[in-house]
Amino acid sequence: MTDLPLRLAYGFNILVLAPVLMGLYAHRGPGAVAALGGDIQNVDGLRLLVGSLWLAVLLVSVAGMFAPRMFVAVLLFQVVYKAIYLATYVAPVVAAESWNAAPTGLAVVFGIIVVVYPFIIWRAWA
Repeated sequence: MTDLPLRLAYGFNILVLAPVLMGLYAHRGPGAVAALGGDIQNVDGLRLLVGSLWLAVLLVSVAGMFAPRMFVAVLLFQVVYKAIYLATYVAPVVAAESWNAAPTGLAVVFGIIVVVYPFIIWRAWA
């Protein structure tokens, strides 16, 4: 079995997270955080908490490029926490208001991961 699907998932993480993290760490002061789609207002502590989590995912994804099976748990972790975010924040906002009220960029990327990564994880463990 090839580890290519795992490497593609880690590569996707890196491709998405690198620019987002630059934006998160560069943001200063009040206002919407562009790296979060421009829909979420800045609170430094929470922004840096999210940034720390995503930086950890990025670093583990880099490691996963070299040892794909060893770090597959980070992909599972992403599916779980992103599904929770979609169910507890995005879905209620969309239901109460509209797609325009939700952080669309985050929702789309998170949705892709929640739908695709389980198949990649399953293949790695099968």
